Parts: sequence; structure tokens; C-alpha cells
Amino acid sequence: MTSPILSSLRGAASRRYRVAIWIARVLALAVTALYSFAWWEESSARQDPLLGGAVTTDVFYAWAIWTHLLPAIALLVFTIVGWNRPGIGSVGFALFAFLQMFSVGSEWMYIPIVAAPGLIVAIAFVTSYRWGMIDQLRGRTA
Repeated sequence: MTSPILSSLRGAASRRYRVAIWIARVLALAVTALYSFAWWEESSARQDPLLGGAVTTDVFYAWAIWTHLLPAIALLVFTIVGWNRPGIGSVGFALFAFLQMFSVGSEWMYIPIVAAPGLIVAIAFVTSYRWGMIDQLRGRTA
């Protein structure tokens, strides 16, 4: 028997579940696009000095690009996996928001700005997961 959080909720058919899962999906895609754009901007900004002929083997350039690319890839994976398994999507986005809080270091005023997108998506996935599980337990399937 699989864990309920790993189960697919494709059978849930209530209107409130369908609305909630689509809200979670759209928000997840928007946050993924936001972080992908951040990676694109960071990589473009890091390439500007190199386009002028400056040669650098500084690890900071590569590190700055990877620290923006890896979260974007992780969010894309959580969005794809959470498409029909909102329990996994909620855990993934909550974990992402939690790790983002540590990225601000001692600048505490940025925590709400950094953590809010991931937490909002996690809450949307939790809501759809809860409603989908209730529908499956009550026997409302497609």
C-alpha cells in the first residue's frame, strides 16, 4: 500500500477539487516561471563583463548561476510531479520556501518576500490535496 501523500488523485472529480488543483497548478507554473526568469537575468548579468573580453575563472560567476538554476529546476520537478499528486507538490514547495528563508542570511526583512511565493503554492497544493482525499474517501470519483 502506498502512502496517501504519494497517491495520485486523478479519480477525484468534485468541482472544488478541480478548481483548487488548477489554481495550485497555475500558481506553481507562475512561481517556476518567476525563478526561471531570475536565473535568466542572473546568467545574463554575469555574462556582461565576459562579452567585453574579460576573462575570468572566478568560481563566483559559476556559483551565482547555479544557485539560481538549481532552484528553478527543482521547482519545475515539483510542479511536474505535483500535477496529479498535490501532496508531493505541497511538500516540495514548502521545502523550497523553508530553504529560501535561509538564503537571506541576516537580512530578516526579506524573509516574507522570499518565502511567500513557495508557501502560497504549498498552501494551494495542500488545499487541493485535502479536498481530493475527502472526495476519494466519500467515493466521489470520475
